[in-house]
Amino acid sequence: MKKIIVLLGLFLVINPLLAQHKNVTSDESFSSFLKKFTSDRNFHLSRINFPLTVKLNNDDFELMEYIIMKNEYIPIVLNDKGSRYEHKNILKNSNYIIKRRGIDNGIFVDYIFIKRKGLWYLKTWIDEST
Repeated sequence: MKKIIVLLGLFLVINPLLAQHKNVTSDESFSSFLKKFTSDRNFHLSRINFPLTVKLNNDDFELMEYIIMKNEYIPIVLNDKGSRYEHKNILKNSNYIIKRRGIDNGIFVDYIFIKRKGLWYLKTWIDEST
């Protein structure tokens, strides 16, 4: 009888931990990730490995690499779809690219996300805006 009670107790303790572990390692869809990434600042920051290396046009319109530290980072806004932008989303292997093109405003940015261990992260962006 003691063995049954001990086994039942272990099951009650371990089962929630196993369920929690299963949720963490499950395969995350990009749409659910993006929804949370655009609405929750803490989640947003947790899905970027800093320092972040990005490519931006300099004053001479040359594409240069820049490093952004966490304390310098301003969260990007990806859910402001309107008449100012066109978005094209491309899934390529374990990368997801959001191509944002401005309409008559010179915006030309690719946001690149990568999937690691079933979770999506912002990897970098390339901003060739004029």
